[in-house]
Amino acid sequence: MGGGIAGIEAALNLAEYGAQVYLVDDTPSIGGLMARLDKTFPTNDCSICIQAPMMYEVKKKANIMLLTNTEVRRVEGSAPNFKVRLVQKPRFVDETKCKGCGKCTEACPVTVPDELDKRIGGKRKLVSIPFPQAVPNTYVVDNACRFGKKRADGACIGSCVVDCSQCRECQIAKCVVACRKEGAEAILLWQKEKLIDVNVRSIVVATGVDSYTPPEGPYGYGVFQNVLTNYQFERLMNAGGPTIGNIGRPSDGKHPHRIVWVQCVGREADAPVKYCSKVCCMIATKQSIIAKEHDPSVDAVVLYNNLKAYGKSFYTFFRRAQEHGVRYIKGKPADVYENPDTKTLTIVFEDLDKGKVEEMEVDILVLSTGLVPGTRTAKIAKALKLPLDEFGFIKEKDPICKPLETGVRGIYVCGGAGGPIDISESVSQAAAVSLKAISGGE
Repeated sequence: MGGGIAGIEAALNLAEYGAQVYLVDDTPSIGGLMARLDKTFPTNDCSICIQAPMMYEVKKKANIMLLTNTEVRRVEGSAPNFKVRLVQKPRFVDETKCKGCGKCTEACPVTVPDELDKRIGGKRKLVSIPFPQAVPNTYVVDNACRFGKKRADGACIGSCVVDCSQCRECQIAKCVVACRKEGAEAILLWQKEKLIDVNVRSIVVATGVDSYTPPEGPYGYGVFQNVLTNYQFERLMNAGGPTIGNIGRPSDGKHPHRIVWVQCVGREADAPVKYCSKVCCMIATKQSIIAKEHDPSVDAVVLYNNLKAYGKSFYTFFRRAQEHGVRYIKGKPADVYENPDTKTLTIVFEDLDKGKVEEMEVDILVLSTGLVPGTRTAKIAKALKLPLDEFGFIKEKDPICKPLETGVRGIYVCGGAGGPIDISESVSQAAAVSLKAISGGE
């Protein structure tokens, strides 16, 4: 359950062991958070270059059934005989017929802000593909468009008096017409939910993590355009993102001369993230190195509390950033304000080493926010009757003696479903949990 890097690695391992695997993800494509990243630390290798071959391998494996856009409705029974009811939501496109030509997107008359990238100018059509390397590489029709909720925006679907489920000869929907001209007939606006029942010996929960989104106001987030979260900045510098890797100020696209990262956002006294996410310091380090590689003249500054460099080569990675000219200041931010004419920001902070308050002009302010449980973790845990810890992650039965096992025999957890974790640890856990899962709880 979950098609991020941990779920993909576990599925591939189990398939190699000869097991029949169902890889279930409730989004239109597997890949998870890693598929949207630019680089991975501490090597700064291309993220999608690492993951895409694994994603395509999942699609090719005969004994892996890939079920995207699919939710878990209920789970009954016990190991080694779990009965799982799945609901596959319609994408209104036939995966077996879609050529991935993009003609439907070209024909679509409506452009809307992208849910993930809208703060940095990201847009999409009402029929689109999640990202270029998506698996399955199939387009999806927006639910709101299909059910006539985008007519006010100029959508062509929704004006007909006959519901799509009753008519299969649509000449109104421009995406349907464009697809038929290509000889595919892949767009099926009459698709409905599909119920799928499977019997399995064991279950692996790999629902992943989300990047914490701070409330509007503090540090100027949501108020000033040039204040971004670390995830949004990652998308800004990603060659596959909306700016094609061009690091420019969201307010005007101008080249930034100073970029500042503020660590531990969301961990303030009254904030909801009560734990260290372990990876934020290295994410800021990675992003500052890449920013300097884009332009060595950029002044990259990291305001931190306590540097967390716990993993292999992490401290060496930190020293590499310093050698690139990245400045680390042990500082406590107090306020951020904007020049309304130039959109330049000023951050007020206490330099803890100097013991005095200072100000610094900034072109882009990056808020290093932590990792929180994936939005589907609580729902999956409820269906599986699994307890959550105080932070909302799935609780292990015994982290010391029985790691990655849950309170229910035959159900295991790996990756971000069990807590904040980096990519390499997620892969290691997936390898370990697949050995446990192959036994089916026996």
